[in-house]
Amino acid sequence: MRTAATRTLALAAAGAAVVLLAALALRGPQPPARAEFFVFGGLTAVELRGTTPAHARGAFAAIDTLLRQDERDWHPWQPSALMRLNAALARGEPMRAPGDLAGLIRRAQWGYRASAGLFDPAIGALIEAWGFHTSDYPITTPPPSRARVDALLAARPTMDDVGVAADGTVGSRNRAVQLDLNGLAEGYAAEQVAALLRARGIADAIVNVGGDVLALGTADGRRWRVAIEDPRGKAPLAVAELAGHEALFTSGDYHKYREIDGRRWAHILDPRDGLPLHGAAAATAVIAGDAVVADIASTTLMIAGPERFAAAARGLGVNCALLLTHDGRLYLTPSMRARIDVLASVASTTPGAGPVERCDAAAR
Repeated sequence: MRTAATRTLALAAAGAAVVLLAALALRGPQPPARAEFFVFGGLTAVELRGTTPAHARGAFAAIDTLLRQDERDWHPWQPSALMRLNAALARGEPMRAPGDLAGLIRRAQWGYRASAGLFDPAIGALIEAWGFHTSDYPITTPPPSRARVDALLAARPTMDDVGVAADGTVGSRNRAVQLDLNGLAEGYAAEQVAALLRARGIADAIVNVGGDVLALGTADGRRWRVAIEDPRGKAPLAVAELAGHEALFTSGDYHKYREIDGRRWAHILDPRDGLPLHGAAAATAVIAGDAVVADIASTTLMIAGPERFAAAARGLGVNCALLLTHDGRLYLTPSMRARIDVLASVASTTPGAGPVERCDAAAR
């Protein structure tokens, strides 16, 4: 991920399924202020508009402190509060989690229920078994045995096993639960940054967390213009304009993956069979008024695939979503069709169900 000067903000990340490339706007009275933060093995980029250099420096210092605390609390395979919590759950013991970790788990519970179980951060042991607790891709080590996968599935860990008390104490009735919150952590962090900027009176910004974008306000009075990369090539698949408080989050199977017998298996696991995705869906993109919902939805729609695409989007309260298949078919909800310009050639476009509506997420 990197930023480019003057009129175009280039935002790219190797970990994103669909890379968000550009936010185009006119210069305002104050030049844009930009900063990058290396956390969770990748870069987060923030650009501010309409603020003084001194004010921006203070905001960037606060963002750096926030993100580093998140890394200390949420990391799924390096020493962290989450690792300590997982160890406690494996012993059958509850543990009081830091405030933001408890909040992250509560949002994960919502995602599990709204996705009808397709999004399940309780399967961290399976994610680890497949070798996805790493920042080094592609993975070439041998996959786990079918017997190992079946044994982990048989323990049936789900987010329904997890309880979070009012004081943040987390417990589980199933010792097999191991939490991996990467599927919503970027969205949650983006909303944290948005709240921090709002508290400091900064209304116009774009936040790129690992290649996913949350747009706040405007770019000097104009919408933030963001391109969605086509996983089949270098040209953009589509362009969207964001403003106010809108997130565009993506997932895909072509950046983080392991190779088995010459086939790519995505880092996203299907909790129903314990296997990495290797089917029809190549990439998804979601626009929503809540970055956490957008993050959860982009992963869920990958797992749902074309057959359950429309139903899964409705269950999550997402109006604007697309799914691109490996054979070039593009599935679009009517609201997403109204919000983007498709630039790349596709084999066909298939509408999802539902009327054209705003992209605001229905759930918070």
